[in-house]
Amino acid sequence: MLSQRRIRLLAIAVVVIIIMTFYYSSEARSVQNQQFYRSTVAAMEAQKQAKEAGTAANIPPQKDQPKQNPIKEETKPAMDNDKEEPAIPKANNDADEVEEIPIAGRTKMTVPKNRNDPEKETSEQPQEQKSETDNHAAAVAELNGILKRAPIIVFSKSYCPYSAKAKSILLDKYSIVPAPFVVELDKHELGRPLQALLGENTGRRTVPNVLVNGKSIGGGDDVTALDQKDELASTLRSLGGKWVQEVHRKE
Repeated sequence: MLSQRRIRLLAIAVVVIIIMTFYYSSEARSVQNQQFYRSTVAAMEAQKQAKEAGTAANIPPQKDQPKQNPIKEETKPAMDNDKEEPAIPKANNDADEVEEIPIAGRTKMTVPKNRNDPEKETSEQPQEQKSETDNHAAAVAELNGILKRAPIIVFSKSYCPYSAKAKSILLDKYSIVPAPFVVELDKHELGRPLQALLGENTGRRTVPNVLVNGKSIGGGDDVTALDQKDELASTLRSLGGKWVQEVHRKE
């Protein structure tokens, strides 16, 4: 066991340690308080100086600026070569070649005359169309009248060799009652519209065009081929029906 002397020394040492600890802790707190105070004061001073510096910076220093003389524009004299030509060309003295037309109701422009009269062209176009329509109607009426003349019709042209061949076979080589009716389109006043109408109705636009009761049996080569095959008479009887009374080859 510890002796009383040691216990006393130990107690004194503990008391001394406690006193020293308390002393140093209080000293440290005072030092910290002093540092906080100093830092606070320094911050306030710095903020004050910053405000003063900002106020001084907003006031621009006034300096004497030299006066500037205004720059005068130099005016150049107009040159004779810089004259602008008028936008509207001058009219010639020939009154038949030009005319004046109003622009926006204020000024007039001289322009060449239009030699083609638009009103005249417009009036001519309907007349041409009307003439074509009249010719077509006349051709239809004429064709109906021609088909009533005979059951066999030969549409021909007087200068065509193929037409001459077909006419020679039908008129000279065969005896047909009633006789075929020949229409020379180059001598007919409605020759062109008649030929165009035949092309629309029969699909054949060339001559000769041989029709039997309104049906085309072809041209010169077709008639020649039927004759050579000895089928022309039978073909005419078949298509002509009761309207073809007699068909036979001449001896």
